[in-house]
Amino acid sequence: TVDVDTDMHYESLDHMVEDAQSLGCDAVVNCSGLGSRDLCGDDQIVGGRGVLLHYDRTCERRPDPHGGAAHPNDAAILVEEPPWGSETETSYIIPRGDVLAVGGTYLEGDAEENVRKEERERLVKNAWTLGIDTEKVEPMDSWVGFRPSRPTTRLEVDESIGKDSGVKVVHNYGHGGSGWTVYVGAAMEAASLVVGE
Repeated sequence: TVDVDTDMHYESLDHMVEDAQSLGCDAVVNCSGLGSRDLCGDDQIVGGRGVLLHYDRTCERRPDPHGGAAHPNDAAILVEEPPWGSETETSYIIPRGDVLAVGGTYLEGDAEENVRKEERERLVKNAWTLGIDTEKVEPMDSWVGFRPSRPTTRLEVDESIGKDSGVKVVHNYGHGGSGWTVYVGAAMEAASLVVGE
């Protein structure tokens, strides 16, 4: 198997497979996420809008409301139940490297690329609830992204394309809000499909 790093733009999987064949590749792994709507004609893929605030991982924490000392929240916490969250407006904190990601939202069909004022206010409240002393620290930045979501993840060999060329096509996209959680296992499964295990 040959790993190809390219700046090419592909209009279709057929075009990608032709290029892969010309380069001597025996497989293509499609991880195009939302681009799969155009690349594969996948009308099941939708963008699930997410909004985060990033705080420095070493930022000031508020004292425990039960009288204890402030402590770092280095555990991931997710709440989807009222009064702190819901299915579309979760309350969570996730340590990622040097930052704490505080969220969030999951809104399908919402294409707004900026954090709305009311979303920022809710996320600051989430940060406070989850232990960050928002009276003393400000977020480092905010982030909006669109999770490639579909009813089921597409992780399979595409039998309808590439057979005649000898180039196997493996799809690996549509993980939605679980992308950070499942990406290692999904990549391992895709690799197994490439080598035929």
